[in-house]
Amino acid sequence: MIAIEDDFGVSKQIGIVHNEEGFRAAKEKYPHRFIFAKYLSLKDIAQYNVEPVLDEISKIKDQGYSLAKSWFGPRWRDWVDVPKDFRINHRKLEPIFQALEDNGIPLIIHIGDPDTYYASQYRDSEKYGTKDEHLRQLEDVLSRHPKLKFQIPHFGSQPEAHRLPNLTRWMDKFPNIVVDTASSRWMARELSKDSKKAREFMLKYSDRVLFGTDLSANQDDRDYFSGRYVAQRILWETNERDTPLPFPDADTKDAGGTVINGLDLPLSVLDKLYWGNAKRLYMV
Repeated sequence: MIAIEDDFGVSKQIGIVHNEEGFRAAKEKYPHRFIFAKYLSLKDIAQYNVEPVLDEISKIKDQGYSLAKSWFGPRWRDWVDVPKDFRINHRKLEPIFQALEDNGIPLIIHIGDPDTYYASQYRDSEKYGTKDEHLRQLEDVLSRHPKLKFQIPHFGSQPEAHRLPNLTRWMDKFPNIVVDTASSRWMARELSKDSKKAREFMLKYSDRVLFGTDLSANQDDRDYFSGRYVAQRILWETNERDTPLPFPDADTKDAGGTVINGLDLPLSVLDKLYWGNAKRLYMV
């Protein structure tokens, strides 16, 4: 992963680590490479057991982390014992968000997945819920915490053309949120469907979009890594039309595949996207 990043000019990044062993190993081997995010305990959050999570938060900065991360993709119900009526906006979880706000710790919060997943993997809405409901719950949390910095991955889970107006409303309503471009295929597939509106969004909110790939260090396929960078460079930097995604997209493989329509962003916006915004927000 690091070798490919070096090839594409990446010199610093957010590293989301799931355990202390991984954190120590990355910090020792790459002492100046990562801004670390602490993964908060999903098992405790799922049961509204806030005390252990509050203890985690109280130690985050002293342990060398700069951010916190929580992940509420619908699939978490396959891995964690989650009550059927769990909601991230439940008042029992308020102490967690308040502690992050009080300690000045930004939160990366994943709440939804691609619309394509809800139409296929999450068709059992009784188990997984609906995307609209997940977004409503997050908006409720955002409304309660105007001073907490939120990074909402995957374009706020709303890169789909019909969802961009809602994301636009969020960006205007909540100046404390930023989004990132993680998941290269999700971004390329959806933003290419209406490149004009996508470009307008990028220009309007150029100070609040961070570059991201959603890559995982447990992969060892060079093409897996490089294809994600190539796809986003085509998307952001060029005016190419109907260029095939340089790696398979399982969500469209039976419908002709995914193509990229470039947004041809100006250099001033690219500088913010690739580096400037992260430097300003996280002092990298």
